[in-house]
Amino acid sequence: MQTPQGPRGLYLPDGSFRPFDAEALTSEIATRERAGDFLSLMGSHLGILPDPDPVLRARGDDVLVLNDLAADDQVTTAMLGRKNRVLNRRDYALEPGQRKGQQADADATLLCDRLTEDMERWDLAGVISGILDAPYYGMTPLELLWRFDGGWWHLADVTPRPPEWFGYNAENELVWRGAAQVEGTPLPAGKFVVARHHPTYRNPYGLRLLSRCLWPVAFKKGGVTFYTTFLEKYGMPWAVGVAPARASRDEKRAMAADLARMVQDAVAVIPHGADVRIETPTGQVGDLHEAFLRRWDASISKVLMGQTLTVELDGKGGSRAASDTHKDVADDIAEADRRLVEAALNEVAWVYAQINRPAALAPLFAYSEPEDLLAKAQLDKTLTDTGVVFRKAHYQRTYSLDPEEFDVRQPEATPPGGAASPALFSSPRATSSEPDPEDGASLAELAQRTIDATIERHLPEALRANAAIVTQLEKAVQTAESWNDLHLLLAEHLGRALEPDALESLLTELMLAASAYGHAAAEAEEQGGA
Repeated sequence: MQTPQGPRGLYLPDGSFRPFDAEALTSEIATRERAGDFLSLMGSHLGILPDPDPVLRARGDDVLVLNDLAADDQVTTAMLGRKNRVLNRRDYALEPGQRKGQQADADATLLCDRLTEDMERWDLAGVISGILDAPYYGMTPLELLWRFDGGWWHLADVTPRPPEWFGYNAENELVWRGAAQVEGTPLPAGKFVVARHHPTYRNPYGLRLLSRCLWPVAFKKGGVTFYTTFLEKYGMPWAVGVAPARASRDEKRAMAADLARMVQDAVAVIPHGADVRIETPTGQVGDLHEAFLRRWDASISKVLMGQTLTVELDGKGGSRAASDTHKDVADDIAEADRRLVEAALNEVAWVYAQINRPAALAPLFAYSEPEDLLAKAQLDKTLTDTGVVFRKAHYQRTYSLDPEEFDVRQPEATPPGGAASPALFSSPRATSSEPDPEDGASLAELAQRTIDATIERHLPEALRANAAIVTQLEKAVQTAESWNDLHLLLAEHLGRALEPDALESLLTELMLAASAYGHAAAEAEEQGGA
């Protein structure tokens, strides 16, 4: 490839130079025609690609069959639960397009303002709901209805359309097929925007989650029918009659008829010498059918929601870890759905800009993450514990507090000499860093006395309450031959009752305390020897 700066290419390991081929770089090589895919070639001839969905092709069904799945209660619950996690979010905004580090220019601001005014006339919740149908049906075509007024093309409305009315041609371009057309008709530019769920070159129609629910719903319907019949036959108590030994066939039939009527009115005329018992079915045969139905409900939930705990509980409690894991999965899926909405509406904004101000940057639609005030409060507490002093303006700005509704407590003055606050080492005999006039003890000695007295006061009760764990820890300390051995033994004993984060924090404190105690003991021995 020749350029004004000279030929462009790659040097091979043998030292030879291979120039780039400009024609090859600007043309497609891996195409459907060259691959020889029969279905793709047939689609190219008809102007529309066949639907490559493996489930629909195996069943010989069309995408229309997916609409019937919403009649299943589990499918509807999962679909609404997933969509509502995005529909309930109102923290979104349309901002003018701008380059990084620069302010938006006048055209970009005008585009954003005009599009915002047009969006006020839309059913935005309906548009977002239609976009969120894309994961279930693979795609959602959005038709743009324009109106020219005062030298400006206004976007009067955006309407989601049924996906079965559209298809794709060999160039992966959206085409119109209607309800019964076989051939595809090209669509005008700027008229449609498509929200698609994980499209690929092989499958431009997108990944349909509902098609993966076809078999679970079919098996579930068959199981419900069988289960209903089973309950009708064997789920109700049976009225068992024992006729007298000499009863004739007609007398037995009359007794059976009386018992059958007894189901309705609980009244029966029993011949002399006959006996009637009410038999209640027992066993776990019905539980097998319930487990069968739960199995397919769980499959539907996993396909549509990515997890089962937020949809199916079955009266069983779950662990905290499992709950957190399932919530994280649901949050990840909701985040992906929000990105799908953003991508579709940003495509609409780009078309809006191309029609009205092609040279300007298009507006950007985005969700904003809500502030985690609890995390900020925890950070402020940590910084305060380390000595940071925040002023009133910080709390007003960070937490949007009214200055008339709160005051900031002033920190206590630091003792002379920069020593720690006396509250840390308060005791009846020492409240400052000055030596005690009675015995001339220093602050360190007074602090040690306070610690010793506290330990002496609380240690017996703590030992009684934790005798077993203390014995194990003592054995661990005596067994350890090195610092690393001690760390591993403590982790082994404490890890059985603590979460990983709590265990790590406790081990850090224990090892720090042991290290400090060791240094203090060594220093005391040196001073004693001197």
